[in-house]
Amino acid sequence: MVNRKKRLFFLTAAAVLCLMATSCGSASDGFDGRMEEPPITLLLKNNLPDESITTKAVEWFSEQVEERTEGRVKIEVLNNADMGDGHACLEQLQYGGTDIVKVDVSALGNFVEEFNVLGMPYIYEDPEHFWAVHNGPIGEELLKGAQMAELGMYGLTYYDGGSRCFYSSRGEIHSPGDLEGLAVRVQQSETALSMARALGARPVTADYSELYRTLQSKEADAAENSIVNYYAQAFYEVAPYFTEDNHTRSADVLVMSLESREKLSEGDLLILDKTAEESCEYQRKLWAEEEAAVREALLQKNAVITQLTDSEYEAFRQVCEQIWYSYRDGRYIDLIDRIVAVGYLQKLPEQGGEIYESGSE
Repeated sequence: MVNRKKRLFFLTAAAVLCLMATSCGSASDGFDGRMEEPPITLLLKNNLPDESITTKAVEWFSEQVEERTEGRVKIEVLNNADMGDGHACLEQLQYGGTDIVKVDVSALGNFVEEFNVLGMPYIYEDPEHFWAVHNGPIGEELLKGAQMAELGMYGLTYYDGGSRCFYSSRGEIHSPGDLEGLAVRVQQSETALSMARALGARPVTADYSELYRTLQSKEADAAENSIVNYYAQAFYEVAPYFTEDNHTRSADVLVMSLESREKLSEGDLLILDKTAEESCEYQRKLWAEEEAAVREALLQKNAVITQLTDSEYEAFRQVCEQIWYSYRDGRYIDLIDRIVAVGYLQKLPEQGGEIYESGSE
């Protein structure tokens, strides 16, 4: 009898252990299976060349996302506008042809017009004003607003696109009067053409690839672009007078498809969004270093770099204010007033004032 009880006990114990092993084996197999799932691969299209400062930031973003998600999310980056310009890539993003796009604000302005307001001439007091707008409530509202959502887009972050300045073959530029009657090559955009005319210049819309020849042949007396591009294209050889008037400060934008965001877990989305924000800081640092290096290199090339005084800058700004408020028959006056107010509020602490924030807004 005793032996029979012992036998039953051991048989029962063995059965339980067997069930436990089977159960554990099933759980282990399931866990291992999840770990073996292939990573989610996102396609990022970038319209800039491999050597661009912003391309370095985009690639850093890609590498960091893969590392921080432990390989669960990979981002494949295609540079050099191989898949079309910014406008074309945004259209591809809308129908699922890509997941993330790096574009400039002007391209995004073709889809959400408010982005064009961010590029109004002389609307920013300084770089601090520019970034307080873009990385503050105004910029965030545009990146992640209802209009973007309706188009299936989600803005991740802004990058520094540089500030556009005038350069000339005729001499230094200190005032709107120095541009009077000059043939100035500008971008073929409504605001750029309006700015040139308001400053008394004659706008020329030569193709950018032909700009060096256009300046060399005197078909244009002046042009405008960032100091980085001015140096890279050797425009100092044919237009050695560069004026840091910073009339247009522009941003690049990293835009993601809302549909693509649904592929990622909530945790991985948080990692991706945070990494995008950090890539902005990384890109801004690289851009500032590049500008400083280029400025020094231009001095070695005997280029003349002119920095405007506050009163000289204000003279340009006053002439161009009319462009802000007449744009689209005044449709964006409220947005423009908000942008201007950010710069004004920044100055209050310097003047001994205080800034009060309302909890209801």
